[in-house]
Amino acid sequence: MNGNRFLILSIFSAAVALAGPLSSFRDSAVLRLPEVVVTAERLRYHRRDVAAAVSVITGEELRRSLARTATDALAFLPGVFIHRTGQFGRTDIDIRGLGARGTQVAVLVDGRPEKMSLFSCTITHSLPLNNVERIELVRGPLSALYGSDALGGVINIITRQAQKPLDLSARLYYGSFNTAGLRLSAGTRQQRFHGLVSFDKALSAGHLPNSQYNGNDLNLRAGWQVSPALELDFTGKYFTGVKHEPKRTTDPETLVATGWNRYDRGGLDLSAGFRTGLASGTVKLYRLFGEHIFDPGDGWHSTDYTNGGLVHLHRQLTAGNLLQTGVEVRNLAGTWIRSDTSRPSWSRNQLDLFAQDEQRLGPVTVNAGLRFARDNISGSVLAPKAGMVISPLNAIRLRLSVNRGFRYPPLNYTHIFPPSNPELKPEFAWNYEAGINQQLGGWAEVDVSGYILRGENLIELVPNPNPPPPRKYQNYGSFRFRGLETAIRFRFGPLVLRGAGTFSDFGIHTRGRAKTRLDFSLGFNRSRLDADAGLHYVGNYFVADSSRQPIPAYWTADLSAGYRLIKGLRLFAAVENIFNRRYQVYADLPGTAAGLYLMPGRAFTIGVDYGD
Repeated sequence: MNGNRFLILSIFSAAVALAGPLSSFRDSAVLRLPEVVVTAERLRYHRRDVAAAVSVITGEELRRSLARTATDALAFLPGVFIHRTGQFGRTDIDIRGLGARGTQVAVLVDGRPEKMSLFSCTITHSLPLNNVERIELVRGPLSALYGSDALGGVINIITRQAQKPLDLSARLYYGSFNTAGLRLSAGTRQQRFHGLVSFDKALSAGHLPNSQYNGNDLNLRAGWQVSPALELDFTGKYFTGVKHEPKRTTDPETLVATGWNRYDRGGLDLSAGFRTGLASGTVKLYRLFGEHIFDPGDGWHSTDYTNGGLVHLHRQLTAGNLLQTGVEVRNLAGTWIRSDTSRPSWSRNQLDLFAQDEQRLGPVTVNAGLRFARDNISGSVLAPKAGMVISPLNAIRLRLSVNRGFRYPPLNYTHIFPPSNPELKPEFAWNYEAGINQQLGGWAEVDVSGYILRGENLIELVPNPNPPPPRKYQNYGSFRFRGLETAIRFRFGPLVLRGAGTFSDFGIHTRGRAKTRLDFSLGFNRSRLDADAGLHYVGNYFVADSSRQPIPAYWTADLSAGYRLIKGLRLFAAVENIFNRRYQVYADLPGTAAGLYLMPGRAFTIGVDYGD
């Protein structure tokens, strides 16, 4: 059976099998699932009307989760796998097998990129949950709308605005491994003004020697409605944190781990949303900056910044037709502060133009888009996209899409270290996808996606034909991935059941990529009591390519519960890894640090929440 037949048959056989017996179920006590609005297409759409595969973590789900950072919260969504060394620190995300320490995934905060310029990676532990309203995840390339790095997918973290004249919230918790945390936020919303300040403090001694963590994060978001047609919005952020890294499970017992890193990250952006008779849109200016220091054994010390601007316009041309277009410019730069007092610096400039047109024709919506991107080091790129959503019945959505994603080679690949190669070209991936979403009486939802993902020009470290150095980065690799992703959600009165399944075929590229993931959770919420139980399984998991050096399959279970004492005040307790399972996770860290890391055993947390 060829790939296309596998794709189509897998989707529809799974959908029919699930929808058939469920559609006959009726329960007068069932509550309806809420309609979720997303910005995956840069404008507000109902999630089911988007041609891409989109998942959303709501604010309520974040509040009740055991996640410590925004990327940590995505761990149990279909198509997602996280590389980590413990409870705190890096949580680098792969989407559909693409990640490369987060450099092949676009991470955005309120629509602006969140990357360090020298290595093009996201410092994931600099994104705690103290000010997060919701998180949107697009599985698969979407470079036509979001540019470089949207090779595997897009993560957009939407920050919270104050909603009341006096908007206060707090969380205080303590748990195993001397883990403690404090989250505070205070703000106000008046007739034309809103402002919110939030703070996060997290400490842990870690579950292994040399795995301690200390992080601090401060955020501000404020807005002013100048007129009915103009609104200004400002966000500011500063994070500082130190993370110690334990040794790998394969390291000698005599080895004493001493590695640590310190990251200081900040960001500022100012947006203006406007509406005119000609078009509506947003103008955004932003600056990201940071300083990174690794332990003296490594010796790395750098500063970096990104200055950028985005103009996004949209207009309803005719009935059922929507055009959006935009331009984005960026200047990325960084400096290596060396012990010999020299300070080499590098920079690059990028200019992107993009447009998408959408047409609704009865039950069919089609769209097509294109991005032209120009980088002064790596040249020009075209990234097209096309999608279709068919609604034969109100409860059913069929979707088809084709997208080309790309990633510019980071500065550390083109200039910084001896294997660098300034002649590198962008990496590319084509994604062919089909999916179905069915709602059953408003109380249940089933979503199935199948995809084929083809990559080319992948940057790999290969023998140098003209040494030194002995190895050099080259556009050498290619891949063909395919997979099936399923998500289910049922609501029966106070109970909510969620499930996600990921079944992937990565060909020979199996290093650190789990082929099978199953995640289930059952939530309960009635009156003053809420509770959540989760079960998670990972299998067909390997240390090396070509399915060599298998990692033992593992499953874990978690349980959390909360009780509301009075309005706004809630006590909670949680147990992670209830059955104290011993398991390992592959972390794709740079250099010799890549490998297997032992995860925590049973861990307890107790705490208190305040806020509506």
